[in-house]
Amino acid sequence: MDPAIEYFFGTGDGPTTRWSGTPDLALGVSHSDALDAIRLDFDGDGRRDDAMWDTDADGVADVAAIDTDDDGEPDAFYRDSGAGLWDRPVARADLTGEQLPRRDVPDQNPRLPAAQVTRIDLDDDGDPDAEMVGADRGGRIVGERLYVDSDADGGHDVVLVDTNGDGIADAAFDRRDPRFMRRDR
Repeated sequence: MDPAIEYFFGTGDGPTTRWSGTPDLALGVSHSDALDAIRLDFDGDGRRDDAMWDTDADGVADVAAIDTDDDGEPDAFYRDSGAGLWDRPVARADLTGEQLPRRDVPDQNPRLPAAQVTRIDLDDDGDPDAEMVGADRGGRIVGERLYVDSDADGGHDVVLVDTNGDGIADAAFDRRDPRFMRRDR
């Protein structure tokens, strides 16, 4: 089976739509032979000169690469804010520093560490308003998902996800999204 890259688009006020495709373009690691992006026409100019780029080789596109000057090479890069809009500009120089894992080398430790849950009471009323789910790595809890009760109804309805372990949320999903999953339950 060919590897696939998933990507998501949305209108900003509802659920996102999931797409997937076979990588057909190499944008990472100085344009090596590793195909890590899918060509498409993102900007509506009728040319497949834009791309959805999976910079961390996890099978999910995390950068929209747009060819704004129609020279065949992407020159504008955006990350998704979590709504499928790809509306957070990012500099190419910030992307080239990412260390991409090799897809042809199997993971030496494919087992995930046991999930650790930290409940957080923000308003001191005795009920947790947020839960951080992460893993114990060397005696330190590293947060992967932060579940938040954004409307104060007592239930978690938004999750912030750090997909690459850098401590910064890469995506946000509401409870209607299939990616709003509970690892700890």
